[in-house]
Amino acid sequence: MNYRKLYEDNVGIIPENWEIHHIDFNHNNNEINNLIALPSMVHMIIHQSGYIPRDEIENLIQIYEDNKQT
Repeated sequence: MNYRKLYEDNVGIIPENWEIHHIDFNHNNNEINNLIALPSMVHMIIHQSGYIPRDEIENLIQIYEDNKQT
């Protein structure tokens, strides 16, 4: 099954300009707890930085969202 569809079926609609990230960088691991939706910019930062735990990813998303509104 497509991991984007899997995410949407289990979590909800993926916002426009957001992507689905495999937290462990293993694109064969489509367990729902390994998938997280995030803005494209945050996704790019993560892939440049390497592995980041889910709670830190959520912090990055919050920082991005807070700065986007100002």
